[in-house]
Amino acid sequence: MDALLAKKLVFGGPTWQGPAKFWWKGEICAMDYCFLFTYTRADFKQTLIEEAEKASAEEVCMISFTPLDANPALIRLLDTTFGNKP
Repeated sequence: MDALLAKKLVFGGPTWQGPAKFWWKGEICAMDYCFLFTYTRADFKQTLIEEAEKASAEEVCMISFTPLDANPALIRLLDTTFGNKP
């Protein structure tokens, strides 16, 4: 999160850490895992992926996106935070 916040690519948010299981190279792998949740702009997507991959310790950075359907106050807050940054 720190690397993405420093470049003002994300708004910030919670980090959850705990046990997780994944299919990895044909086997179920159990591990302690961190999950970040944040907000960003659609036009930051490619740069965000590149920066997350650079900062990730994982062989495959598991970054994903979902559409944002938010209330007007949150949209204004995000617009104000990110401004007109290209």
